[in-house]
Amino acid sequence: MRRSTGQEADSPVSLFANNIHPIHKDLIMTTEHIGMTRDAIDTPVLLVDLDALEYNIALLAEHFRTVGKNLRPHTKSHKTPAIAHLQLTAGAQGITCAKVGEAEVMADAGIQDILIANEVVGRRKIERLMALAARCNIMVAADAPQNLADLNEAAQAYKVSPRVLVEVNIGHNRCGVAPTTVVDLARAAAQAPHLRFCGLMGYEGHIIDLEDKDARDDGARTCLQRLVDARDDVERNGLDCPICSASGTGDYYVSTSFDGITEVQAGSYALMDAAYAKLNLGFKNALSVLTTVTSRPAPEQVITDAGLKSLTPEHGFPLVKDRPDLECHALSEEHGRLKTVAGPCTDLHPGDLLEFIPGHGCTTVNLHDHLYALRANRLEAIWEIAGRGKVR
Repeated sequence: MRRSTGQEADSPVSLFANNIHPIHKDLIMTTEHIGMTRDAIDTPVLLVDLDALEYNIALLAEHFRTVGKNLRPHTKSHKTPAIAHLQLTAGAQGITCAKVGEAEVMADAGIQDILIANEVVGRRKIERLMALAARCNIMVAADAPQNLADLNEAAQAYKVSPRVLVEVNIGHNRCGVAPTTVVDLARAAAQAPHLRFCGLMGYEGHIIDLEDKDARDDGARTCLQRLVDARDDVERNGLDCPICSASGTGDYYVSTSFDGITEVQAGSYALMDAAYAKLNLGFKNALSVLTTVTSRPAPEQVITDAGLKSLTPEHGFPLVKDRPDLECHALSEEHGRLKTVAGPCTDLHPGDLLEFIPGHGCTTVNLHDHLYALRANRLEAIWEIAGRGKVR
Protein backbone atom coordinates (compact mmCIF):
# COMPACT_ATOMS: atom_id res chain seq x y z
CA MET A 1 0.00 0.00 0.00
CA ARG A 2 1.40 3.39 -0.99
CA ARG A 3 1.88 5.95 1.78
CA SER A 4 -1.02 8.37 2.14
CA THR A 5 -0.42 12.05 1.67
CA GLY A 6 -2.35 13.23 4.70
CA GLN A 7 -4.28 12.43 7.84
CA GLU A 8 -7.92 11.59 8.28
CA ALA A 9 -8.73 13.99 11.11
CA ASP A 10 -12.48 13.46 10.97
CA SER A 11 -12.27 10.35 13.17
CA PRO A 12 -11.86 10.85 16.94
CA VAL A 13 -8.98 9.42 18.92
CA SER A 14 -9.97 6.26 20.79
CA LEU A 15 -10.28 6.27 24.55
CA PHE A 16 -8.11 3.15 24.70
CA ALA A 17 -5.63 5.00 26.92
CA ASN A 18 -8.29 5.23 29.64
CA ASN A 19 -7.62 1.54 30.30
CA ILE A 20 -3.97 2.27 31.06
CA HIS A 21 -2.41 3.41 34.33
CA PRO A 22 -2.91 7.21 34.44
CA ILE A 23 0.76 8.14 34.14
CA HIS A 24 0.92 6.33 30.80
CA LYS A 25 -1.93 8.07 29.00
CA ASP A 26 -0.62 9.09 25.59
CA LEU A 27 2.16 11.24 27.02
CA ILE A 28 3.85 11.33 23.63
CA MET A 29 0.74 11.95 21.54
CA THR A 30 0.44 15.48 20.18
CA THR A 31 -2.15 17.21 18.02
CA GLU A 32 -0.26 16.16 14.91
CA HIS A 33 -0.94 12.52 15.78
CA ILE A 34 -4.71 12.90 16.13
CA GLY A 35 -6.41 10.93 13.41
CA MET A 36 -3.10 9.71 12.00
CA THR A 37 -3.31 6.56 9.94
CA ARG A 38 -0.69 3.87 9.56
CA ASP A 39 0.28 5.14 6.13
CA ALA A 40 1.22 8.58 7.50
CA ILE A 41 3.72 7.31 10.06
CA ASP A 42 7.40 7.76 9.24
CA THR A 43 9.49 4.60 8.99
CA PRO A 44 11.05 2.41 10.17
CA VAL A 45 8.82 2.24 13.24
CA LEU A 46 7.62 -0.41 15.67
CA LEU A 47 3.87 -1.07 15.58
CA VAL A 48 1.49 -2.98 17.83
CA ASP A 49 -1.93 -4.09 16.65
CA LEU A 50 -4.20 -3.38 19.61
CA ASP A 51 -6.87 -5.89 18.63
CA ALA A 52 -4.26 -8.67 18.46
CA LEU A 53 -2.57 -7.54 21.68
CA GLU A 54 -5.85 -7.49 23.58
CA TYR A 55 -6.80 -10.88 22.15
CA ASN A 56 -3.52 -12.43 23.31
CA ILE A 57 -3.72 -10.95 26.79
CA ALA A 58 -7.32 -12.06 27.22
CA LEU A 59 -6.64 -15.57 25.87
CA LEU A 60 -3.90 -16.36 28.37
CA ALA A 61 -5.67 -14.61 31.23
CA GLU A 62 -8.72 -16.82 30.69
CA HIS A 63 -6.57 -19.95 30.69
CA PHE A 64 -5.07 -19.05 34.04
CA ARG A 65 -8.45 -18.18 35.51
CA THR A 66 -9.75 -21.55 34.38
CA VAL A 67 -6.89 -23.60 35.82
CA GLY A 68 -6.59 -21.54 39.02
CA LYS A 69 -2.91 -20.68 38.58
CA ASN A 70 -1.08 -17.36 38.70
CA LEU A 71 0.32 -15.64 35.62
CA ARG A 72 3.36 -13.43 36.17
CA PRO A 73 4.12 -12.04 32.68
CA HIS A 74 7.76 -11.52 31.80
CA THR A 75 8.04 -7.90 30.70
CA LYS A 76 11.49 -8.30 29.13
CA SER A 77 9.55 -9.16 25.98
CA HIS A 78 7.77 -5.82 25.60
CA LYS A 79 9.59 -3.57 28.13
CA THR A 80 6.55 -1.30 28.09
CA PRO A 81 4.74 -0.29 31.31
CA ALA A 82 1.50 0.39 29.44
CA ILE A 83 1.34 -3.24 28.31
CA ALA A 84 2.26 -4.49 31.78
CA HIS A 85 -0.70 -2.58 33.20
CA LEU A 86 -3.01 -4.16 30.64
CA GLN A 87 -1.76 -7.59 31.71
CA LEU A 88 -2.31 -6.79 35.38
CA THR A 89 -5.77 -5.43 34.69
CA ALA A 90 -6.58 -8.72 32.95
CA GLY A 91 -5.69 -10.63 36.12
CA ALA A 92 -1.94 -11.20 36.22
CA GLN A 93 -0.53 -11.85 39.70
CA GLY A 94 2.41 -9.51 39.19
CA ILE A 95 5.18 -9.14 36.64
CA THR A 96 8.61 -10.58 35.92
CA CYS A 97 11.70 -8.60 34.92
CA ALA A 98 15.16 -9.70 33.87
CA LYS A 99 17.23 -6.86 35.30
CA VAL A 100 17.16 -4.35 38.14
CA GLY A 101 16.83 -1.53 35.60
CA GLU A 102 13.68 -3.06 34.14
CA ALA A 103 12.22 -3.47 37.63
CA GLU A 104 12.99 0.17 38.42
CA VAL A 105 11.07 1.25 35.32
CA MET A 106 8.06 -0.86 36.24
CA ALA A 107 8.12 0.35 39.85
CA ASP A 108 8.25 3.92 38.58
CA ALA A 109 5.06 3.07 36.67
CA GLY A 110 3.31 2.12 39.91
CA ILE A 111 3.63 -1.67 39.68
CA GLN A 112 4.10 -3.29 43.08
CA ASP A 113 4.53 -7.06 42.72
CA ILE A 114 7.75 -7.62 40.78
CA LEU A 115 10.00 -10.66 40.38
CA ILE A 116 13.54 -10.23 39.07
CA ALA A 117 14.02 -13.72 37.64
CA ASN A 118 17.75 -13.40 37.82
CA GLU A 119 20.56 -13.28 40.34
CA VAL A 120 21.44 -9.74 41.45
CA VAL A 121 25.14 -9.68 42.21
CA GLY A 122 27.52 -6.83 43.09
CA ARG A 123 27.31 -4.00 45.59
CA ARG A 124 25.82 -1.34 43.30
CA LYS A 125 23.07 -3.56 41.91
CA ILE A 126 22.23 -4.93 45.36
CA GLU A 127 21.92 -1.40 46.72
CA ARG A 128 19.50 -0.55 43.90
CA LEU A 129 17.57 -3.73 44.67
CA MET A 130 17.19 -2.68 48.30
CA ALA A 131 16.03 0.77 47.25
CA LEU A 132 13.37 -0.99 45.17
CA ALA A 133 12.39 -3.11 48.17
CA ALA A 134 11.62 0.11 50.03
CA ARG A 135 8.95 1.09 47.48
CA CYS A 136 7.54 -2.15 46.04
CA ASN A 137 7.12 -5.82 46.89
CA ILE A 138 10.25 -6.99 45.09
CA MET A 139 11.31 -10.63 44.75
CA VAL A 140 14.68 -11.87 43.45
CA ALA A 141 16.30 -15.15 42.48
CA ALA A 142 19.37 -16.53 44.25
CA ASP A 143 21.53 -19.60 43.67
CA ALA A 144 24.57 -19.11 45.92
CA PRO A 145 25.16 -18.83 49.69
CA GLN A 146 27.42 -15.77 49.32
CA ASN A 147 24.81 -13.93 47.30
CA LEU A 148 22.24 -14.67 49.99
CA ALA A 149 24.64 -13.33 52.63
CA ASP A 150 25.23 -10.16 50.60
CA LEU A 151 21.50 -9.64 50.09
CA ASN A 152 20.81 -10.17 53.79
CA GLU A 153 23.51 -7.71 54.86
CA ALA A 154 22.25 -5.03 52.48
CA ALA A 155 18.64 -5.62 53.52
CA GLN A 156 19.62 -5.03 57.14
CA ALA A 157 21.36 -1.79 56.23
CA TYR A 158 18.36 -0.56 54.23
CA LYS A 159 15.86 -1.82 56.81
CA VAL A 160 13.90 -3.82 54.21
CA SER A 161 12.94 -7.48 53.80
CA PRO A 162 12.92 -8.46 50.10
CA ARG A 163 11.46 -11.77 48.98
CA VAL A 164 13.78 -14.47 47.66
CA LEU A 165 13.24 -17.47 45.40
CA VAL A 166 15.93 -20.12 45.18
CA GLU A 167 16.61 -20.87 41.53
CA VAL A 168 16.89 -24.54 40.63
CA ASN A 169 18.71 -25.84 37.55
CA ILE A 170 16.05 -28.07 36.00
CA GLY A 171 17.92 -28.77 32.77
CA HIS A 172 18.69 -25.45 31.10
CA ASN A 173 22.19 -25.51 32.62
CA ARG A 174 22.46 -21.77 32.97
CA CYS A 175 21.78 -20.56 36.50
CA GLY A 176 20.41 -22.40 39.52
CA VAL A 177 21.46 -24.95 42.10
CA ALA A 178 21.26 -28.68 41.49
CA PRO A 179 17.98 -30.18 42.72
CA THR A 180 19.96 -32.33 45.17
CA THR A 181 21.31 -29.26 46.97
CA VAL A 182 18.23 -27.06 46.91
CA VAL A 183 17.23 -27.80 50.51
CA ASP A 184 20.48 -26.42 51.90
CA LEU A 185 20.16 -23.12 50.06
CA ALA A 186 16.44 -22.86 50.83
CA ARG A 187 17.21 -23.35 54.50
CA ALA A 188 19.89 -20.64 54.34
CA ALA A 189 17.42 -18.26 52.72
CA ALA A 190 14.74 -19.06 55.30
CA GLN A 191 17.20 -18.47 58.14
CA ALA A 192 18.43 -15.12 56.82
CA PRO A 193 16.79 -12.68 59.24
CA HIS A 194 16.33 -9.86 56.74
CA LEU A 195 15.12 -11.91 53.77
CA ARG A 196 11.78 -13.60 53.15
CA PHE A 197 12.16 -17.03 51.58
CA CYS A 198 9.10 -17.55 49.38
CA GLY A 199 9.88 -20.61 47.28
CA LEU A 200 11.59 -21.84 44.13
CA MET A 201 11.87 -21.00 40.47
CA GLY A 202 13.25 -22.83 37.45
CA TYR A 203 13.47 -22.23 33.73
CA GLU A 204 13.36 -24.83 30.96
CA GLY A 205 14.51 -22.36 28.31
CA HIS A 206 16.10 -25.05 26.13
CA ILE A 207 12.68 -26.69 25.72
CA ILE A 208 10.04 -24.02 25.37
CA ASP A 209 10.64 -23.08 21.73
CA LEU A 210 11.03 -26.55 20.23
CA GLU A 211 8.85 -26.77 17.13
CA ASP A 212 8.19 -30.50 17.65
CA LYS A 213 5.26 -30.36 20.10
CA ASP A 214 5.80 -33.87 21.45
CA ALA A 215 9.47 -33.13 22.14
CA ARG A 216 8.55 -29.80 23.70
CA ASP A 217 5.83 -31.23 25.92
CA ASP A 218 7.85 -34.27 27.01
CA GLY A 219 10.92 -32.16 27.70
CA ALA A 220 8.91 -29.63 29.69
CA ARG A 221 7.34 -32.37 31.81
CA THR A 222 10.76 -33.81 32.62
CA CYS A 223 12.12 -30.41 33.67
CA LEU A 224 9.04 -29.35 35.60
CA GLN A 225 8.95 -32.64 37.47
CA ARG A 226 12.45 -31.86 38.74
CA LEU A 227 11.22 -28.52 40.04
CA VAL A 228 8.12 -29.99 41.66
CA ASP A 229 10.22 -32.72 43.28
CA ALA A 230 12.58 -30.08 44.62
CA ARG A 231 9.63 -28.23 46.11
CA ASP A 232 8.48 -31.45 47.78
CA ASP A 233 11.96 -31.92 49.25
CA VAL A 234 11.96 -28.40 50.66
CA GLU A 235 8.54 -28.84 52.23
CA ARG A 236 9.43 -32.26 53.65
CA ASN A 237 12.26 -30.53 55.47
CA GLY A 238 9.85 -28.23 57.25
CA LEU A 239 10.15 -25.12 55.08
CA ASP A 240 7.17 -23.28 53.63
CA CYS A 241 7.40 -23.02 49.84
CA PRO A 242 4.31 -21.11 48.69
CA ILE A 243 5.70 -20.08 45.28
CA CYS A 244 6.96 -22.40 42.56
CA SER A 245 7.56 -20.32 39.44
CA ALA A 246 8.56 -21.56 35.99
CA SER A 247 8.03 -21.77 32.25
CA GLY A 248 7.25 -19.39 29.43
CA THR A 249 4.97 -18.91 26.45
CA GLY A 250 5.95 -22.11 24.65
CA ASP A 251 4.91 -24.55 27.37
CA TYR A 252 2.59 -22.62 29.70
CA TYR A 253 -0.15 -25.21 29.16
CA VAL A 254 2.19 -27.97 30.39
CA SER A 255 3.28 -26.14 33.54
CA THR A 256 -0.29 -25.33 34.55
CA SER A 257 -1.08 -29.06 34.51
CA PHE A 258 1.32 -29.59 37.44
CA ASP A 259 -0.21 -29.22 40.88
CA GLY A 260 3.15 -28.14 42.30
CA ILE A 261 3.66 -25.21 39.90
CA THR A 262 1.99 -22.07 41.22
CA GLU A 263 2.86 -19.44 38.63
CA VAL A 264 4.19 -19.04 35.08
CA GLN A 265 6.51 -16.37 33.68
CA ALA A 266 5.21 -16.28 30.10
CA GLY A 267 6.19 -13.14 28.19
CA SER A 268 6.27 -13.41 24.41
CA TYR A 269 2.58 -14.31 24.14
CA ALA A 270 1.47 -10.66 24.34
CA LEU A 271 3.24 -9.44 21.19
CA MET A 272 4.35 -12.72 19.59
CA ASP A 273 6.97 -13.05 16.87
CA ALA A 274 7.64 -15.20 13.83
CA ALA A 275 9.65 -17.80 15.76
CA TYR A 276 6.95 -18.42 18.38
CA ALA A 277 4.24 -18.34 15.74
CA LYS A 278 5.68 -21.57 14.35
CA LEU A 279 4.50 -23.35 17.51
CA ASN A 280 0.81 -22.73 16.66
CA LEU A 281 -0.11 -21.73 20.20
CA GLY A 282 -3.20 -19.78 19.18
CA PHE A 283 -1.83 -16.28 19.70
CA LYS A 284 -1.80 -13.55 17.08
CA ASN A 285 1.17 -11.58 15.79
CA ALA A 286 0.60 -8.16 17.34
CA LEU A 287 4.10 -6.78 16.72
CA SER A 288 5.46 -5.53 13.42
CA VAL A 289 7.99 -3.12 11.99
CA LEU A 290 6.59 -0.74 9.41
CA THR A 291 9.09 -0.18 6.63
CA THR A 292 9.24 1.75 3.36
CA VAL A 293 10.31 0.35 0.02
CA THR A 294 13.30 2.46 -0.95
CA SER A 295 14.59 0.74 -4.09
CA ARG A 296 13.62 -1.79 -6.76
CA PRO A 297 16.97 -2.70 -8.35
CA ALA A 298 15.46 -5.68 -10.17
CA PRO A 299 11.99 -7.26 -10.65
CA GLU A 300 12.95 -10.00 -8.19
CA GLN A 301 14.39 -7.61 -5.57
CA VAL A 302 12.78 -5.26 -3.04
CA ILE A 303 14.87 -3.07 -0.73
CA THR A 304 13.39 -1.44 2.40
CA ASP A 305 14.59 1.01 5.04
CA ALA A 306 14.42 -1.43 8.00
CA GLY A 307 17.61 -3.39 8.61
CA LEU A 308 19.66 -4.65 11.54
CA LYS A 309 19.13 -1.41 13.47
CA SER A 310 15.38 -2.03 13.39
CA LEU A 311 15.13 -5.86 13.53
CA THR A 312 17.14 -8.69 15.02
CA PRO A 313 17.68 -11.94 13.05
CA GLU A 314 19.05 -14.36 15.66
CA HIS A 315 15.82 -16.40 15.62
CA GLY A 316 15.42 -16.10 11.88
CA PHE A 317 14.75 -13.38 9.35
CA PRO A 318 11.45 -11.52 9.64
CA LEU A 319 8.37 -12.51 7.71
CA VAL A 320 6.75 -10.03 5.37
CA LYS A 321 3.22 -9.54 6.69
CA ASP A 322 0.48 -10.55 4.23
CA ARG A 323 3.05 -11.05 1.47
CA PRO A 324 3.84 -14.76 1.08
CA ASP A 325 5.34 -13.88 -2.32
CA LEU A 326 8.22 -12.02 -0.63
CA GLU A 327 11.03 -13.39 1.49
CA CYS A 328 13.62 -11.51 3.53
CA HIS A 329 16.98 -13.12 2.81
CA ALA A 330 19.39 -10.57 4.31
CA LEU A 331 19.53 -7.55 6.61
CA SER A 332 22.13 -4.82 6.29
CA GLU A 333 22.46 -2.14 8.96
CA GLU A 334 19.92 0.17 7.32
CA HIS A 335 18.36 -2.05 4.65
CA GLY A 336 16.04 -5.02 4.42
CA ARG A 337 16.72 -7.15 1.38
CA LEU A 338 13.78 -9.08 -0.04
CA LYS A 339 13.48 -11.45 -2.94
CA THR A 340 10.43 -12.77 -4.70
CA VAL A 341 9.48 -16.38 -4.08
CA ALA A 342 8.27 -17.00 -7.63
CA GLY A 343 8.57 -14.63 -10.53
CA PRO A 344 8.90 -10.85 -10.63
CA CYS A 345 7.07 -8.43 -8.33
CA THR A 346 5.35 -5.60 -10.21
CA ASP A 347 3.06 -3.99 -7.62
CA LEU A 348 5.66 -2.43 -5.29
CA HIS A 349 7.39 0.88 -5.89
CA PRO A 350 9.68 3.16 -3.86
CA GLY A 351 7.52 4.86 -1.23
CA ASP A 352 5.20 1.89 -0.71
CA LEU A 353 4.89 0.36 2.76
CA LEU A 354 5.41 -3.16 4.05
CA GLU A 355 5.38 -4.67 7.52
CA PHE A 356 7.90 -7.11 8.92
CA ILE A 357 6.92 -9.62 11.61
CA PRO A 358 10.15 -9.89 13.63
CA GLY A 359 11.80 -13.25 14.06
CA HIS A 360 12.56 -12.39 17.70
CA GLY A 361 10.32 -9.86 19.38
CA CYS A 362 12.24 -9.33 22.63
CA THR A 363 15.47 -8.09 21.08
CA THR A 364 13.69 -6.22 18.28
CA VAL A 365 11.68 -4.23 20.82
CA ASN A 366 14.94 -3.33 22.56
CA LEU A 367 16.04 -1.43 19.42
CA HIS A 368 13.16 1.06 19.60
CA ASP A 369 12.14 3.94 21.85
CA HIS A 370 8.40 3.85 21.20
CA LEU A 371 5.57 1.53 20.23
CA TYR A 372 2.94 2.98 17.92
CA ALA A 373 -0.36 1.38 18.96
CA LEU A 374 -2.90 1.04 16.13
CA ARG A 375 -6.42 -0.24 15.76
CA ALA A 376 -7.78 -0.77 12.26
CA ASN A 377 -4.69 1.04 10.94
CA ARG A 378 -5.45 4.19 12.96
CA LEU A 379 -3.07 5.46 15.64
CA GLU A 380 -4.51 5.35 19.16
CA ALA A 381 -1.45 5.74 21.36
CA ILE A 382 2.31 6.05 21.34
CA TRP A 383 3.86 4.16 24.23
CA GLU A 384 7.33 4.67 25.57
CA ILE A 385 9.37 1.46 25.70
CA ALA A 386 10.72 2.60 29.05
CA GLY A 387 12.59 -0.65 29.76
CA ARG A 388 14.63 -0.39 26.58
CA GLY A 389 18.37 -0.74 27.15
CA LYS A 390 18.00 -1.46 30.88
CA VAL A 391 20.67 -4.15 30.87
CA ARG A 392 21.99 -3.41 34.36
